[in-house]
Amino acid sequence: MENINKLIVLLIAIQNFAKDIHYTCKGESFYSKHLLADKICDGLDEYIDSLKEIFFMASDKIPLASNMYLVDASVYVPEILPEDKLNFTSMKELIVLALQHIETLTELTRGESALIDAIAQHLQQSLALVNFQIKE
Repeated sequence: MENINKLIVLLIAIQNFAKDIHYTCKGESFYSKHLLADKICDGLDEYIDSLKEIFFMASDKIPLASNMYLVDASVYVPEILPEDKLNFTSMKELIVLALQHIETLTELTRGESALIDAIAQHLQQSLALVNFQIKE
């Protein structure tokens, strides 16, 4: 379950850093960057909830307390920088880290695998959008 806890932690870090970007982006493309940060967050709460239900509760186990996840996630949340491009570059690195972690998850049931695949798809789509953002 430690691998699933780490995935939850990484998703929380992505979610929190995306909101940091959301609240601090600026410039000509402010609104599109603001919306992109929200797009990255979309659905992460549901994925985190599903991970806890499918991997823990369905196995009659209890997930970590929220404060434990938040403490662990704080290690991964990058510092917000004054340049939006640098923040989106840091977001790219965080998303790539989560995708690399997903690749280490093995021996999953069909239901578990479907959930992990959906999370990976969301992260890959977010990564594509972030890549276009940092090319500007």
